[in-house]
Amino acid sequence: MIRTMTKDDENASYAESQKSLISIFLQKEPIFRSLQILKARGWANPSGTEYFKKQRSRADNAKGYEETMFYNMMRQIAEELHLQTQALSPSIVSGDVVRVLDLCMAPGGYSAATLGINNMAIVRGISLPPSDGGHNLLLRSNRPAQVECLFLDITMLASEFSVTPVPQAHPEHMKFITDRPYVGQSFHLVFCDGQVLRTHMRPEHREDFEALRLTLSQLILALQRIATGGTLIMLLHKVDSWACVQLLYQFSQFAQIQLFKPQRKHALRGSFYLVAKSMQPDHHAAQSAVQQWKEAWWRGTFGGTDGTGLTKQLISPDAMQKILDEFGDNFIELARPVWQIQLDALSKQSFTKDGL
Repeated sequence: MIRTMTKDDENASYAESQKSLISIFLQKEPIFRSLQILKARGWANPSGTEYFKKQRSRADNAKGYEETMFYNMMRQIAEELHLQTQALSPSIVSGDVVRVLDLCMAPGGYSAATLGINNMAIVRGISLPPSDGGHNLLLRSNRPAQVECLFLDITMLASEFSVTPVPQAHPEHMKFITDRPYVGQSFHLVFCDGQVLRTHMRPEHREDFEALRLTLSQLILALQRIATGGTLIMLLHKVDSWACVQLLYQFSQFAQIQLFKPQRKHALRGSFYLVAKSMQPDHHAAQSAVQQWKEAWWRGTFGGTDGTGLTKQLISPDAMQKILDEFGDNFIELARPVWQIQLDALSKQSFTKDGL
């Protein structure tokens, strides 16, 4: 079902698979067709490139007032998400308090929104240290021990992701972490909001695999800490990519899933949120997914001839077709509102107008 390829072979194969997937969506979904036209116009217009370049620069250099604006924006996104999904009010046993795990937490806007709805909730988090290029934590609480955050690189939690010892020859051998944060605890609500930061200082050998390793690290830790019946909220990008289609297919087997894209913030971008409710982490499909993610984390961290990362393993055409047969129509129903919101936002921008 799965085969290992060289990096060049992988890139060519993935591009061909992605091309086939886009072709299917173009045939089946008019909204997606219109969106692709506008995106092509934006890519062809230098002013569109400059617009997003400035946005990235502001995000990378957010300090002081801009950092507070970023925190408030995250809180507003979470509040909008809750209005649409009610996801920040997970079901709990009478007498219990909501327990929240916020992965890649800082500056803390999502947890702040959650505390605004559940003022007795307990929040635990993990975030990249500011000294390594991470954000400052702005979330505060007047209640002792209500909010705690561990500052560490989540992708380096080797004992959480594998029982195999870290290879001695790895150049960052001493930086891997043997602790397992919050082990033995379970959480009703888990946020997975991490994305690779351009400000994160890391060795060059990690560049090709960092985004994948970060996604996998959050997924593994989240599934190994979430309570049965809990809710997981995860920031994702490019809903029409094979990686997203496969991930949503996996989650659909052990949770009730829906997608959310904010209309007030980041509507122009390809980002969106997976909201997975009624999580069943002990379901065989969930356990199988975690095992696949652990194997992929190991390959992306220690694989290859130099032991610093190997290319991804691609799903075979037969497995891809199985996903499309079982999940394709449901996926389009889930993705349609995401595409529509981005289409509406792009249609209002000067760099996507006719006559370029």
